[in-house]
This record gives sequence, structure tokens and C-alpha cells, in this order.
Amino acid sequence: MSIENMFGKLDKIDIIAEKPDEKKVLMVLVCNGFIDGSPETQTALLDKIEYYLGYAQSEEFKEKYKDWQGILRLTFGCKPDELVLVLLSKCPAWVEDNGVELEIEIGGKQVHIVEN
Repeated sequence: MSIENMFGKLDKIDIIAEKPDEKKVLMVLVCNGFIDGSPETQTALLDKIEYYLGYAQSEEFKEKYKDWQGILRLTFGCKPDELVLVLLSKCPAWVEDNGVELEIEIGGKQVHIVEN
């Protein structure tokens, strides 16, 4: 499966949902099919996450959402390769350093991955 089939365009946010009553902005990164652990796939996933974080730090985001909390939800239809899970275990601090909460969903259920 190609990178674009797995993650869509790397420089595009897949879904944004506003939760005005909670002052939260949910940004959803949709991962399609089985996500393998190849270096190319891992790099592409990190690039896409970085794009989302860049948007959350942008003037456009700050002007539109002011003091709202950003949430980045990674959604996987099925469990990704173990190497991807290890990679994701190292991401929460990076995401939080950018002022965004990280959520991971596999098969429609929210999961917590412990840092290795």
C-alpha cells in the first residue's frame, strides 16, 4: 500500500471538528489499512503528525481558536505494526510540547500506549 493510501496527503489535515462548548478543536489523522513498520512509513507518519502540530502552532489556528485546546487523534482501523506502536509510545511528550493533547484510537477504541 502506498504512503498516500495509508495517510492521505501529508500536507493536509484529514478532519477538523470544533467542540465550542468544551473549547476544544479535534484534529483527526486517519490511517487507512495496515500500517507497516518500514522506515518510509514511520517517516511519513511523523511528517504528517508534524504538519498537524505546525498547524496548531500557526497564527491561523491561534486567531481562529484563541484559547481552545487542540487534540490530535490518530485513528487506525486495525492494529499497526509493532514498530509503529513503539514509535507512537515516544510521541506524547513531543505532541504535548506543542500544546496539543494526543489520542490514539485503534479499531474504534481509544488506547493508551505506555512509553518504552
